Amino acid sequence: MLVLKRRPLHAPLRLIFLVLLAVLMVGCDEIKQARASGQGRTIQVIASDGWIYDVIGENAKQFEKETGIKVVFSNYAPHVYFRALETILNSGEATDVFLMQSTRWYLGGELDPQKYCIDLTGEEWAQRLKSDWLPTVSHNGRLYGLVIWDDSTGWVYTYNDKVFKRLGLSVPKTTQEFFDVCEKIKAAGITPVYEPGASRWHSSLTFFEMGSTFEERDPGLYKRLNSNTETFAGYKPFRLALEQILRAMHRGYFGDNFMANTIEGAKTALISGSAAMTLNKVGFSRSVLKANPDSGAESWGMFPIPWLDNRTVSIEKSAPTWFGNSKSRDPDAVLQFFRFMTRQDNLDRYAAEQPEGTSLSFPTKTVPLQANEKAFFDSTHVGGEPFQGGVKYIMGQWMEIEADFEQMLAGATTPEQFLAVVDARRANMAAAAGDPAWATVKPASSNP
Repeated sequence: MLVLKRRPLHAPLRLIFLVLLAVLMVGCDEIKQARASGQGRTIQVIASDGWIYDVIGENAKQFEKETGIKVVFSNYAPHVYFRALETILNSGEATDVFLMQSTRWYLGGELDPQKYCIDLTGEEWAQRLKSDWLPTVSHNGRLYGLVIWDDSTGWVYTYNDKVFKRLGLSVPKTTQEFFDVCEKIKAAGITPVYEPGASRWHSSLTFFEMGSTFEERDPGLYKRLNSNTETFAGYKPFRLALEQILRAMHRGYFGDNFMANTIEGAKTALISGSAAMTLNKVGFSRSVLKANPDSGAESWGMFPIPWLDNRTVSIEKSAPTWFGNSKSRDPDAVLQFFRFMTRQDNLDRYAAEQPEGTSLSFPTKTVPLQANEKAFFDSTHVGGEPFQGGVKYIMGQWMEIEADFEQMLAGATTPEQFLAVVDARRANMAAAAGDPAWATVKPASSNP
């Protein structure tokens, strides 16, 4: 079974991929040199940017003090990481640990765990992992992954309450109210929504995080999508939501040059008041306060993604998951590191020091929430999974989805074309996985 089923690359991605191969060769050489020089036991961990928090690095340093085993992290840009992982696992170069955004279908669907993963079923910590996370890390009754994620709640729009108060604005509860608020903010010379287009993995979240709303309003939608009796292109509400997103963009609510914005710039934009809102996690304001205690972020507010009058915030049941590579040269060190990370004192430290989550996938001391976060949860409906976790063959094509979404925002494709390509890639991935629901479907073009 192939890892991350191969699909045609867009031309820009081919160039990125060639550069990536060169980077990987250098990285693998460095690992070989370190091991050959007798520098002691070392665990090499690869991940996408944003998946390794500072507290993990601090725990890794403590692990080295206690065991003498060094942990080295290599992080890749999100839009190339999926291909990086495929290349590394299929090249024979053995990283010891790899992270992947796992879903209930990842193991056995896109990754053969018996071939690529260390079996973790007998580990003590496996008994303490919260049961609702087990589908993410298990296959055929065996446990292959470790998820220590900090957040079960999906993405929301955070707003600077001081900007809202100064302009006399109320929190929008409908799409039209959201557009009205944006228009008044724009008229005041402020960017309504800071959208980090340069961090292109982010842009498509404003649609895909709303999957729980579509399923909630039309129970059985996910089942139809997963049994191939419904398509993305054939479902009118999906197109309507995308049209509203494009309408907001064309009206200038994301700013004039939002495709140059990075995710790191969101904090500065909201602190300065140059932008009024941004899409991020519920704990975004808490992460701002840790680095900028005088920012006033403790009173920032939040509301659900506004398209189609949405009032629901999703629940995440897919997350960056740690896998021990079956080709690791030191599997015992991998097991020791996983045991260390799941030791109760280290889990409690993670819960206290992670930047913006609300709960862990293990029982820990309560994550300390701010008053604005508590108020948000008290007044907001939370439920259902986004598309990434609830629908087959979405997470596995995320790198292509983010590129296509960017093309749609740029006007190169229409919502109908974007959705049709999502369907085509789903069909190709299903066929590669031998999914019987797509048995009669012929492979289609996955280019927009």
